[in-house]
Amino acid sequence: MTKILIIDDDNQIVTGTSEILDSAGYEVLSATSAKAGYDIAVNQSPDIILLDWMMPEMSGMQFLEKYREEGFQTPVIMLTGKGDEATYESLALDGGADVYIAKPYNASALLSQIKALKRRLEYNDKRGKESANRRVYCDGELIIDNDAMQAFKFEESCDLTNREFQLLQYLEENAGRVCSRGELLKQVWKYDFLGDERTVDVTIKRTRQKIEPDQKYFKYILTRRGFGYFFPNDLK
Repeated sequence: MTKILIIDDDNQIVTGTSEILDSAGYEVLSATSAKAGYDIAVNQSPDIILLDWMMPEMSGMQFLEKYREEGFQTPVIMLTGKGDEATYESLALDGGADVYIAKPYNASALLSQIKALKRRLEYNDKRGKESANRRVYCDGELIIDNDAMQAFKFEESCDLTNREFQLLQYLEENAGRVCSRGELLKQVWKYDFLGDERTVDVTIKRTRQKIEPDQKYFKYILTRRGFGYFFPNDLK
């Protein structure tokens, strides 16, 4: 059973969230201060931590900094009612959180994020047992298995063609660096001459249709207008 630790100084939120998680079949631990939560996190090894940002004595960010410095890699969902959501989401993720959720949050959104993290944990554990050297990218939504030459979205095959997979694989291996259409033609299509760059755009479009969870806001294959395409480095 997946063990989830809730750390929040608001007793009402702890009680309500505990009921939601308990009803969904999770084992729940809780603490109403970051210091008490830290002791539980270290000694009882939860699978996922729900962490409030604003708490007295030790804040959620201070907890997270100390926890990561000690080498703990347990996924953390940062919860906060602070304003300027985009700014605080960036700070939370840069500080070592895996997911940021603004308060008030609804039960379905919270459970969806937990399920995504749980899938990532299960998949990484499974792949780690199969082979320590197996080359896999996984973030809970998208899985790129370089050994099997397949990609999966929410555990379902994306049914990519060989060229589509090679394109996705190349972008992921060069995450954070913008790849021009000319580079992609040379490295993926193996064209040593100037080919039709529209071929790249068409293949990118098909690949996005298969792998992106949201067709309005792309997450994995992004465009740098006038330069090319890239896989975000902050997903790795």
